[in-house]
Amino acid sequence: MKKQLIFILLVLIAGKINAQCCSAGNPFFYGELSSLNKNSIQFISGYKYSTSHQYFQGDKPIDIDFVDKAYFNYLTFQAIYGLSNRVTIQADLGYFINKTETYLKDDWARSNGHGLGDAHISIKYLALNNWKKKLRIIPSFGIILPIGVFDQESDHVKLPITVQPSSGSFKYQLGLLMAKTNSNGKFSATFFGLFEYAQLINSANFYYKYGNQYLVSFMGSYQISRKFSAALEARSENRGRAMREDDQTVESSGYNIIYLVPHVSWTFYQDWSLAVNTDAPVYKYYNGIQLSNAISVSVRISYQLN
Repeated sequence: MKKQLIFILLVLIAGKINAQCCSAGNPFFYGELSSLNKNSIQFISGYKYSTSHQYFQGDKPIDIDFVDKAYFNYLTFQAIYGLSNRVTIQADLGYFINKTETYLKDDWARSNGHGLGDAHISIKYLALNNWKKKLRIIPSFGIILPIGVFDQESDHVKLPITVQPSSGSFKYQLGLLMAKTNSNGKFSATFFGLFEYAQLINSANFYYKYGNQYLVSFMGSYQISRKFSAALEARSENRGRAMREDDQTVESSGYNIIYLVPHVSWTFYQDWSLAVNTDAPVYKYYNGIQLSNAISVSVRISYQLN
């Protein structure tokens, strides 16, 4: 009986339930976190697959007969240019082959969004580059532009915000990178922090404001050979609760997730590199009842011209 009541509640507030795998907007995707030298340019093309299939309440999994699976296939293109030896600009553009939710109830049609996502423009400044201590400190500022598909409908029925390709909201980001390498250049340690603030969405189908996001990452990497390197990262993502009409708090929104992320990269033809990483959540806490992140895999290829 308890499960039936939960399912009825989910149906009534389906638009308020977050499917974390398919959160609106572009997913977090690695590019060149550091800065480039003057007149250097780097191009990155990547692919990411992510899936969700288990509901959580707090840090406990629960069984609910509602969404069977949520998943996406995502493409990204990034261009990075060194304006000077201290200033680097970066532009990102995302495209969703699909953002899909399938349901356990036969009379519920599958929700499937696709199309252009958000654009992201950021500027990075090399505030400290200490060659003797091999320490770099790079603050950054970025703006996410909701230029893609939003308010997407299927058969004249609006799709949930979780499968909209664009986030529908301007977002502002402050970042900080600190990187330290040992004397022989084999080992390096990196700290990366990011704060994100989103503007209110007031569109044809949605009145919504995402909660603030805080991302903190610690990564250690080792240069196995001239061509191969490996790294292990611990990353924490925390997002506050969202808001709706009349300043109502969306109780089933916001989360804290800790990932372990192994990275492997291979440099070939001198200026080309291929990298693979897997985001594996090791701790998850969700406000209210939400569909939780499962594993995701990313592949990216980059070319740098000095």
